[in-house]
Amino acid sequence: MKVTMRFLIDVNLPKKFSFFNSEEFIHVVDINPRMKDRDIWEYATENDLIILTKDTDFYHRALLEDAGPVVVFFKLGNKTLSELHDYFSSYWPLILNKLPEARFIIAYSDKIKVIN
Repeated sequence: MKVTMRFLIDVNLPKKFSFFNSEEFIHVVDINPRMKDRDIWEYATENDLIILTKDTDFYHRALLEDAGPVVVFFKLGNKTLSELHDYFSSYWPLILNKLPEARFIIAYSDKIKVIN
């Protein structure tokens, strides 16, 4: 049986990014663009969603909380949509492969760090 992962895209990642245009991706901006971080955390937990973000607040929360959603924290700096697409084309398969064992992933421009 294939398990489908679903993702909650934080407002700091581009909505108009072709990589996120499928039913596995839900955008916070489509739910409530003013959602606070704790509400995003709770929504992701309740709906079994993996948070994709560039917000350091989720990094700190994931380190402090014993339970909650898996978070992928993109520490990439500013990238154009084209650069972001190139990054996702290269690293997304690796991120997906690491998610089952991860509690938290930090995605750098040149590497992936998994925290269990």
